[in-house]
Amino acid sequence: MTFGQLGIREEIVQALSENKITEPTDIQIEAIPHILEHATDLVSVAQTGTGKTAAFCLPILQLLEPKLPKIQALVIVPTRELGQQVAREFFLFSKHIPRVFTECVYGGVPIDEHIQRLKRATHVVVATPGRLLDLLERKALSLRDLKFVVLDEADEMMNMGFKTDIDAILNECNTDVTKLLFTATLPADVTKIINDYLSPDAVTIRINENEFVNQNIEHNYLIYKQGEKLDYLKAFLSERKKQRGILFCRTKTTAKRIAKQLAGFEVTADALHGNLNQEMRDKVMRGLRKQRINLLIATDIAARGIDIKELDYIIHYHLPEKSDQYTHRSGRTARAGKLGISVCLIKTEDLPEIKTLENDLNIRFSEINVTLLNEIKQTHPIGIQLNIGLMQGFLKSSLTEFLVEEAGMSAGDVKNIKIEDNRSYFEVSARYEQQILLNLRGYKIAHRNVKPEVVSIA
Repeated sequence: MTFGQLGIREEIVQALSENKITEPTDIQIEAIPHILEHATDLVSVAQTGTGKTAAFCLPILQLLEPKLPKIQALVIVPTRELGQQVAREFFLFSKHIPRVFTECVYGGVPIDEHIQRLKRATHVVVATPGRLLDLLERKALSLRDLKFVVLDEADEMMNMGFKTDIDAILNECNTDVTKLLFTATLPADVTKIINDYLSPDAVTIRINENEFVNQNIEHNYLIYKQGEKLDYLKAFLSERKKQRGILFCRTKTTAKRIAKQLAGFEVTADALHGNLNQEMRDKVMRGLRKQRINLLIATDIAARGIDIKELDYIIHYHLPEKSDQYTHRSGRTARAGKLGISVCLIKTEDLPEIKTLENDLNIRFSEINVTLLNEIKQTHPIGIQLNIGLMQGFLKSSLTEFLVEEAGMSAGDVKNIKIEDNRSYFEVSARYEQQILLNLRGYKIAHRNVKPEVVSIA
């Protein structure tokens, strides 16, 4: 099967070929002819990473009227990152057809910028719900010429609490607009959206209905010994130095700490969490896309909407709280027909949770083993001296908190703290030396650049 056989015009097929996309995926084979040939609504249930963006992007591009400078398609997405990815695909695939203008609007930037851009001819708007409602309230855009409205990753939008916003947006659309809903799972909120807003004769496409998770993913678990979780993580990463992946954990505090703990390690890592402003978030994402970063450490909330191609592995540092979380996490690898690995770091007592995931998602896990790195043997203590102390407001407890927060230490790692007016001293295992020096060197506090140095044991 080719895109041409699905009804896609040669000019769009050429753009696909130039982007090394030659064979349609299952969801594209099912969805593209329906959208091209029918004006009925569509519900598409498919795993993350199965090519759903092109499944709606290509037929919409073909059906737009470039000479009509009105918004004809609206794509609603849960996050800025996904919006940017969707807008990019509209841009890439329209290269050889009459110019189609796409705008991506989202929170985190001044709304006046989006208002100015929308004054230009715009055919497609890709939007996060909150920013779209703000623009509608200001009458900065009109949906009266809309032909298509797409709800992309509908289940993620419901998980993020956008149900009320989606209701408001869909009520702004004309009833004859063709609605296309794409989702990996069908929770109750998504089902209600379908029942309330899609036509009774809406067609439902289910791709690999009994396969909740992409079958190109290899599911593994790695059992670590108490107190050595980081060492097992490093051993796993050490075997994949040139690969890229995402590590999922439950809290932003853990995300920040793991990034600090991996400072100086042979795999470059950075964290994505709720405390980052949009500029810092974009910087982290650029680092991952341009392969300056091998490992992205993120919470489930911070990672929503991330779409990075060719990720080799997913690490579940903490097991997901729900089975559908595992689906969304793991679905970020093994995209476009490639293979990927999903590994859970667990203790022996967590094995029943692995069995639950197997039963819920119809998948099978295999245990893997790693060889711990030699650095675990570097247990002799070393002394570290800092040029901060009582005059900078530190006591033993607050210095420990500082080392936990900024050097990635665990409170129990820090021993024999001694504090003077402008100097402090503590002891740690030698294996943490590089981690501490890299994280603290140049850190500024109380108008003073922190200068850590290794000294003789006091």
